[in-house]
Amino acid sequence: MFSFHRAAVAGLASLVLAGCATAPNNKPMSAQVASAIQPVDLRIGIKQSEVYAAFEPSMGGASAAAACGAVPGLGILLAAACGGALGAVDATVNASRAKTADEIVRPLKDETVDAKFDQLLTDAIGKSLQGIPKFQVSGTTLTKTVDPKAYEETFRASTASAVMFVNVDYHVSPDFSTLQVTARGLVYPRSSAARTAAGLAAELPAPGKDPVLAPNTAAYHVDVAYHAKLPVQATAPADYVAAWKADNARLLRAGMNDGAAQVGRLLAEDLQRAPDSQRTVIRKAEPAKGLPGDLLAESNGGQLMLMPGGMLVFKTTLSKDAGTASAAVPTATSAAGTVAAQ
Repeated sequence: MFSFHRAAVAGLASLVLAGCATAPNNKPMSAQVASAIQPVDLRIGIKQSEVYAAFEPSMGGASAAAACGAVPGLGILLAAACGGALGAVDATVNASRAKTADEIVRPLKDETVDAKFDQLLTDAIGKSLQGIPKFQVSGTTLTKTVDPKAYEETFRASTASAVMFVNVDYHVSPDFSTLQVTARGLVYPRSSAARTAAGLAAELPAPGKDPVLAPNTAAYHVDVAYHAKLPVQATAPADYVAAWKADNARLLRAGMNDGAAQVGRLLAEDLQRAPDSQRTVIRKAEPAKGLPGDLLAESNGGQLMLMPGGMLVFKTTLSKDAGTASAAVPTATSAAGTVAAQ
């Protein structure tokens, strides 16, 4: 088994598998399951092809659906999907807001048409998870077809003992001031030994019967998010976009590099955290206004927070010279600083 330690430290279809009614509680991996799931087939699901701008959805007066939009960093597409499932959504208003947001962010999309953000995220997450002692990754694959049907086909076709799906989303916030990268990690046991260790029936259910990737069959579940704010204040969304776009989108590219590294690190550290370990809370903190969480650690301007639903949120402000020749592109140990979870 890989070693455990107390870590030193949006209809986005990629998140459909675990549901969206509320921020789900994270599920740590037990030592028993960890020893039985090797090797693991790693699948990174990133449906989008470019950065997009989030917007505040009209929930059509459905108070229950508002809970979806209150989850920090899960992405506007996920919030919209939840709203559609839980109550009436004003489609006309949302379509107008989406169109406006896309028009504002379009110059930034055009400036980063050459960027391979999906490959950047895949490489960073894969490298981080492959670095876990005794965690055997049989292969890392980026998938752009992200939906329950495709995922079940992938899971059934795999020959590994387990499949880990990491579903990733990246976008700028509704006010355009912050880059947000989010990821949901899910491990599903596949072999008889792995399923037995996880308390499941040894044999997979027959196709068309019980969902093989139901939320309650995941042996591990974690949500992590990275929030990087621009080092400038602006009064209009277009001004924030101009700041992101300046110098060949230097700050956005730097933020994506740092976000990929931080998300990969958080996933790897949480995978190794003992299920019974207690987190030390420094004080209350907010990754976004009105969204209180527990501050677990802070260093060099970076803060790591735990949200009530279990999501880990890393929040930082990019340095003005991030990504320049005189300053190394931010990574988990540079401009944003390493913030370790207890």
